[in-house]
Amino acid sequence: MKHPLAALALGATFAFGLSACGASGGLSIENPEFHAPLGASNVGVAYFSIRSPKADRIVGVSSPAAKAIEMHDMAMNGSMMTMKRVESVNLPAGKTVKFEPGGLHLMVFSPAAVGAGGTLPVTFELASGLKQTVQFPETPRSGTPAN
Repeated sequence: MKHPLAALALGATFAFGLSACGASGGLSIENPEFHAPLGASNVGVAYFSIRSPKADRIVGVSSPAAKAIEMHDMAMNGSMMTMKRVESVNLPAGKTVKFEPGGLHLMVFSPAAVGAGGTLPVTFELASGLKQTVQFPETPRSGTPAN
């Protein structure tokens, strides 16, 4: 009698495991970090890597703890570095897109004070309608003391 129950439990576990491994539509966001504003600028910055299981596009980014968040891209134009706001960012299926210094990044306007050990909640909105919130831990900028 133990064997049929064990087989049933194993089968249920296997089926649940397969559904969990399937395309859930969720984003994979790795290495999120938020850098608070320096001095009187009142503009912070956030970096991360993002991957979507299916082709999609980031069409909005927001936080209840900031006045606004914008996606920006930095590029070299000859010998001059330029920065421009981008309205959307394509997410190719299964490919990692990096938001990092010198490239794509989030500009965080008038963020609430997060403090050491705190996080900034950031909600991503995709063209597909998916919305996902991720906690971005405050990270001291390189070469600056922790707050």
